[in-house]
Order: sequence, then structure tokens, then C-alpha cells
Amino acid sequence: MIESLTKNFSLKLLVFALVLVATFFGLYWLRPHQQVNQGVQLIDATNYSQAVKKNQEKVIVGIYPLTVSQIDTSSNTFQMSAYIWMIWSGDIKPNETFEIMNLVNRQQDYMKTDLEHEVLKDGRFYHLMKVEGTFFQAFDMTNYPVDQQQLTLILEDSVSSSEDLVYVPDVNNTKTDQLVLTGWELNQVAFKVSENAYESNFGYTDEVNQNKVSQLKFIITISHPFLFFFVKFVFPLTLILLANYIVYWLPYAFIESKLFFISGTLLSLMFLQQQYLGRIPNQQLVLIDYVYLFSYLATFLTMMGKIYFYKKITKGWDEQRADMWDKLIFTGQIVVYAVLVLGIYLKYLEN
Repeated sequence: MIESLTKNFSLKLLVFALVLVATFFGLYWLRPHQQVNQGVQLIDATNYSQAVKKNQEKVIVGIYPLTVSQIDTSSNTFQMSAYIWMIWSGDIKPNETFEIMNLVNRQQDYMKTDLEHEVLKDGRFYHLMKVEGTFFQAFDMTNYPVDQQQLTLILEDSVSSSEDLVYVPDVNNTKTDQLVLTGWELNQVAFKVSENAYESNFGYTDEVNQNKVSQLKFIITISHPFLFFFVKFVFPLTLILLANYIVYWLPYAFIESKLFFISGTLLSLMFLQQQYLGRIPNQQLVLIDYVYLFSYLATFLTMMGKIYFYKKITKGWDEQRADMWDKLIFTGQIVVYAVLVLGIYLKYLEN
């Protein structure tokens, strides 16, 4: 009898595993392939009047990113190296007065190397520099692990207001062909120009108007590759839960083995979850947490169910009746888990 039960159980487990593997490979095959927008987008959020536009000194700014590294979502920082060039006319010196507003530490984590400074044939000034540093970025991890993130350089002039100077992005010459992003996919590159108003006069009582400056944002939008979601979360989590669901095919004569499997599943879930908690700032609740919350709940209900049905069987309950309830609970848990994973997958497709 035990040999028959073992053979029947092995066959069911094999069929379930094959269906699981086929589903995973189906999702992987149907995954969307990220297509990088080769052109750089321009988002113009300015609303300058015609009178102001005539008086503004225009500074053309171009950025050629080289590398992005140390993307630390827990500390909200990233490192970037890039070429930046400026073209202007007049007596201003924007190459000396510009500031990168989200620079973390100018003294330790920043290096600016001036490479070229010359006068073009049309009389305009041209300045090329290379900057390297650590920059602040408030990462939104709500949709982790299918989140999209933006890496931004924010430029402002420390001397001239937006009525005197405006940044004009060099969209045509800004390229990303040398950009290195390890472990991420590049989705989009964009410039956003706007007028940034500081509500405070910073104690300067002779000035009653708000301090307004031209602001340029260079934005690189990135996301995790599909395999990050697939290999790091779905596959190991499903295998761990599968070990938990094995107990539904074991007879109640092996109640100790049932509880042993369930306890091991609970510990494995806790260990697996700890691997990504360090990436979440302020221990924020993220999308994958809902799958883990369900997994903890399902494991706890499975353990309580085994103990409850075992006591019922010892008091005269038919074991086939307990098996029927087991199958219903098992089916319900599988459906809920599949819906949660599918929901995250659909969220990935939205990006």
C-alpha cells in the first residue's frame, strides 16, 4: 500500500512540476523585449513670456553619459560619469557658475575635469568637461521588483536668474551609445527644462520676488530585466511553496513529516525575503511583499489545517473526507498564488 501511495504521489508531483516549468518558460518566451528609445526626448515645462525670452542668455547644454554604477536604492544614491559641454555667448561664464543640485558630497565624491575651452567660428564660447560623482535620487520602490527608476542630474545656475539665463538642451548631440548599466535595462533618456522657484528669499530682505532659476534635468529611466523578477523571485518562491504543498499528498499517518515540511517552508520563506529587504529604503512595503504575506498566511493555515484534521481523524473522521478538504485548500492556495504572480507580471508589462 505504501509503495502504491508513493508511486501515485510521485506521478502527481512530476506532472505538477512539468506544468510549473512549462508555465515559467512560457512567461519567459512571451516576455516583452525592452526597446530603448534611441532618440533623446525633450520635456519643455517652461512658460516664459516673449519679453523675457528676448533678454535671456541662452546656454546650450549637452550630456554624454559614460557609466552608471553603485545604484543603491537603500541609500537613494547612484554614481555617474559623463561628458558635459556648454555653448554660449556674452560675458557670462556658465561653466563656472553652474551647480549639480543633487550632488551628494562636493568635497569627497565629485570630480570635474575641464577638457576644452575655445571660441567657435561664430564667436560663441565652447566648454567641454568631464564630471564624476555620487548623486542623490529618491527611488520609489513601490512596484519592486518590476519597478522603473529614474537617474537624474539636476543643473542650475548659481548666479543668474531665469530672467537672465536659460538652459537649452543639445538634444541632437546627446547620445547613450557608450552608456554602461550593469544589471539594469535602459528604457528612456530625456531632458526636462523648467523654471524652478524657491519660495524663500534666503533672508535677503531687499528682494521681494521669489528666486527663480532655469533648471535642467537629465533623466535616464531604467528598469530591472525580466530575468530579475523571474529568477530572483518567482522561481525560488514557487519551489519553496511546492515543498509546502507536498504535505497534501502525504497520508495523515505521517503527521510528523507533514509538520516538518511546513516548518522548513516557513524558515525558507523568511530567509528568502531577507535577501531583498536591504534594498528597500525605510523598510517600505513593496509589491513583492504581498506575495510573501500570502505565502506566510498559506503556510500558517496549512499547518493549522494539518493539526485540525489530524485531531478529527483520531476522533473517528474519515481520512478521505480530510483529503477532500485538503485538495480544496490546495487548489485555492494555488489559484490565489497564481493570480498574485500574474498581477505582478502584468504590472511589469505596463512598464
